[in-house]
Amino acid sequence: MNCYDCAPDHATTAAVAICRNCGAALCHQHAQSAPQTVVRVQGVGQSTLPEMARRIMCTICRGAQPA
Repeated sequence: MNCYDCAPDHATTAAVAICRNCGAALCHQHAQSAPQTVVRVQGVGQSTLPEMARRIMCTICRGAQPA
């Protein structure tokens, strides 16, 4: 599978990840990593885990995230 963001430049770069939001295949250059809080349902409420998870997004989806 090749990187979707490299295709407009007529480049065929191997993908190393998939965007969590839109599903586009991404190369190492176009993959953006962002932290994500992990919340689990526990008993009658929610429990937030102490460590953050990692999510991979494309540059377009990462830019669309609120600050």
